[in-house]
Amino acid sequence: MPVWDVDIAKTDGNYKGLLIEYCQERGLSQPRFSETQHGTPDAPSWKVTVHYGDRIHEMSDPIPGSKKEAHQFAAKQVLDTITENRERLLTDEVETQDNIGQESVEVPVVIEPLEVALPLITSAMAIANERLSASQPSRYRSISDAEFSRKLAQLTMQIVRDLAKVADEANIEFPDVDV
Repeated sequence: MPVWDVDIAKTDGNYKGLLIEYCQERGLSQPRFSETQHGTPDAPSWKVTVHYGDRIHEMSDPIPGSKKEAHQFAAKQVLDTITENRERLLTDEVETQDNIGQESVEVPVVIEPLEVALPLITSAMAIANERLSASQPSRYRSISDAEFSRKLAQLTMQIVRDLAKVADEANIEFPDVDV
């Protein structure tokens, strides 16, 4: 069962276990946690670094409490980051501004009109919905329905455009379908 299908509420907050499972599913080495103690021995806080795959996640601030709690918190941050990056990749979100010093320069996005048959769009939407739902099932979804709908529309149109581009390059024409 993929890690994203696991009900986090039933894991008793075992984010470290979920991260280990995530790495195992992808053939990555087991995550390694290292920590530096801050504060006093009777009131410690921990700055944790997580090494997973070819990535390193270092917490910016020490977490007060036990070392175990700090590891769980760090693992949750890593899983949250993975989810955010995965959503950005799936929805193909592209920054439309380049920061130059303190100024922002608006980069225009040119989108050509595209005429395709409705069944192609509905199929692309089904694929997009499956991808987004698999990346973050609704029980974990921290985004609003409106945001999910926006991402679904973006991914659907990206799939349609990619299919149309590949079909055009292969000289394939879609039949006209009257609806």
